[in-house]
Amino acid sequence: MNNTRTIVFRLNPRKKIALVCAIIFSLALLIVGGLFIYNTGMADGRQAVVQNKLITTELAKLQTVLRGEQQRAVNAEKSAEIDRLAAEEVRKELLGYRNELAELQSSVDFYRGLMAPDELEKGLGLHGFHISYNKRTNSYAYKALVTQAGGNNRLLKGTLSIRLMVESSNSTAKESLKEYALSDLPDFTGELPAKLRFRFFQTIEGSFKLPDNLTPVSMVIELESTGKAAQKINKTFNWQDLLGAH
Repeated sequence: MNNTRTIVFRLNPRKKIALVCAIIFSLALLIVGGLFIYNTGMADGRQAVVQNKLITTELAKLQTVLRGEQQRAVNAEKSAEIDRLAAEEVRKELLGYRNELAELQSSVDFYRGLMAPDELEKGLGLHGFHISYNKRTNSYAYKALVTQAGGNNRLLKGTLSIRLMVESSNSTAKESLKEYALSDLPDFTGELPAKLRFRFFQTIEGSFKLPDNLTPVSMVIELESTGKAAQKINKTFNWQDLLGAH
């Protein structure tokens, strides 16, 4: 005698409709999510292409200006050999051209570095810091160039601060260092700590005056980025070296 039983489950029509609707809803969510991810990726890719085109255009302009200035410098040197009567004026003109060439070459090298990030410091970096003195106003101007390389064009956020170290006499030691925030000095212009917000590079500029009783020794630059890959950089520059660069 065969005792095998066959059991048949019959879904209620309402449950069957609900199950089909749930499957359709899940598929719709998957499709919408996929389209959102695809469109987001395409938007980021287009932005990176636009930024690279802008850098390429700027580099081409600088190279054109550089070639023109090089030709002008050559012509000026030939004039100096012919006309010795105006030697001093020509010497000053040549010096100006050479300074312009040096600045243009520095800019070209910098933009080339952005096109080839392997030449720059990975992540957050201080590409340059300069101080110049204006005799007419008796003030000092500062300029810091902050860069980011190898960051996949991500937006970098953080802060930059500058401190001045000066000689200070006290009763316990002949000489010691005293620290001043640059923003506390007379006639300060700019914003410190400066807010960093960039993808490739950012320039921080400002000016200040030195009281007569201060003898500068060095300047300390502190960079700090935020986020998952946060970095902190501390660099010290000798005061005389900074002024000697100009």
